[in-house]
Amino acid sequence: MGSRRPWHRVKSRTPRPQKLADPLGHDKDPLKVDIRKLENLGLTLSLEVGYRISPRGAAYLRLT
Repeated sequence: MGSRRPWHRVKSRTPRPQKLADPLGHDKDPLKVDIRKLENLGLTLSLEVGYRISPRGAAYLRLT
């Protein structure tokens, strides 16, 4: 991943895609696709505005 920060380390309660993408050095649309993949695995939750890590995602992060 190079010098980009891991997406789950970006500080924000309910980040919008662009707020996540900018500090990570990603474009917004590909990042949204990646977040949807994580949602399909049960690791993130899509909110009306933004995203958050699901309880399952938080448990995974504690183990990694």
